[in-house]
Amino acid sequence: MINNNINKKSLLIGLFILIFFTSEVVLSQINDNADNNIGVIENDLTFSRLDNIAPTIDQNNYFDLIRASILDQPEFLYANSNLEEKNQNLKFARRQMLPELSVRVINDKVLDRDIDDFSSIRKRQDDSFDAAVEISQPIYNGGAIRNQIKKSRTEKSVSQIERKNALSQLIVDANEIYLAAVTSELLYSYAENLILEITPYLEKVRERVRLGISDPIELAIFSIKYNDLKAKVQLLKTNKNRDIGIFEYFYETKFENYYLPKVYVPRVFLDKNKEAYNVIASRLNYKSMLFDTEIVKGDYRPKFGFSTRYTVYDIDENENDSDIRGGIYFSMPVFSFGRGTARVSASKAAANASKMNIGIEQKNDENRENQIVNLIESSLNTRNDLYDSFLDTKNQARIIKNRLDSINFSAQAYVESAIQEISLLEKILSTEASLLGGYLLYLHQNQNLNNLLRIDPWVKIKFNWRIIGSGDLL
Repeated sequence: MINNNINKKSLLIGLFILIFFTSEVVLSQINDNADNNIGVIENDLTFSRLDNIAPTIDQNNYFDLIRASILDQPEFLYANSNLEEKNQNLKFARRQMLPELSVRVINDKVLDRDIDDFSSIRKRQDDSFDAAVEISQPIYNGGAIRNQIKKSRTEKSVSQIERKNALSQLIVDANEIYLAAVTSELLYSYAENLILEITPYLEKVRERVRLGISDPIELAIFSIKYNDLKAKVQLLKTNKNRDIGIFEYFYETKFENYYLPKVYVPRVFLDKNKEAYNVIASRLNYKSMLFDTEIVKGDYRPKFGFSTRYTVYDIDENENDSDIRGGIYFSMPVFSFGRGTARVSASKAAANASKMNIGIEQKNDENRENQIVNLIESSLNTRNDLYDSFLDTKNQARIIKNRLDSINFSAQAYVESAIQEISLLEKILSTEASLLGGYLLYLHQNQNLNNLLRIDPWVKIKFNWRIIGSGDLL
């Protein structure tokens, strides 16, 4: 009995300890998220309520399309070439530590001679044709070689960051170009269909005026509104042609059968633990400038090493005279009339300017992130209202159209509803594009966009450009 009581107490105590530590872990995680200012509330779909207006493609197909479009872009190819250059510079800097082997051939001929004393061997030497092999090894070069290696390694890191940044920025650009073309095409097609529906009513209004049923003022107002609509459609056509031209230049393919993308966008908050590419690059550039200063200082420090030379004399004659010489070399700048001090001071000033640039980039990065998050939130908060207004306007337009045959009903209201309908659709498309574009920009700022698209920059992606959707644009 006593043992049973003890076992029950032990079980309860163990359970209490388990609950306590579990709650502590959960609370710790919550606090960590709060400290980092990271949050994901819910997912929203882009272009989520436009299925009845135009066909769409899913997120995976859309990201496949973008991946296939960016690896051949000149910006990315340039970034790759720049990285390769920095790789070669690093190899060169490292090999500066290795010995240098050189071969020399010395052809020394007497062109003129006026010597009074022939006691010197050098003075009596006739023409010579010698060969020498020399190897030299630097021991200390004022720290220039070591710091050049560090600088080259840092510059390589900068190029790696720049390549990632170029790839990520191309994703943002590809999305913007794609959305501009698709939305422009959709908006123009939608507006063109509306004006085709309205155009026959222009003649009906004229007939009413001729019959005396309607006032000529009604025809005048209708014509003004109709011309406004025609001008709007023409402007949309111009925008469509421009955006499609940009699309075809960037994607290097004809624009056909490209549809609105459905991408999941979480409601995000700032991630303070991640810095933008430009901030990291500025830090590395400052580090590189510090190495530059040390390299300049190295020019005014002592340098020494050793060399060995093997010389064969008179190789044009059948003789075997030779010698091997070796020794240590040493050099030390003594006075340069202030040139060294000026160079070092200039290098320090440049490094200090680079350091100040870090703060500028951090400030700009923080401002951009806040703007992006505000853009995402405002797009999420306003688009539902825009959708509701758009659907209500479509319903009112349908009612107006059904009553146009009534003698006492004005046709200008139909044109006005069409103009409003186009305007609201334009705002909806712009808001949805801002939502998706803002989300990708947010990921770009936090170095997560490449991961989202799972891009390996060294793998060439083949992709079938023609995407089959659920229908044609209306």
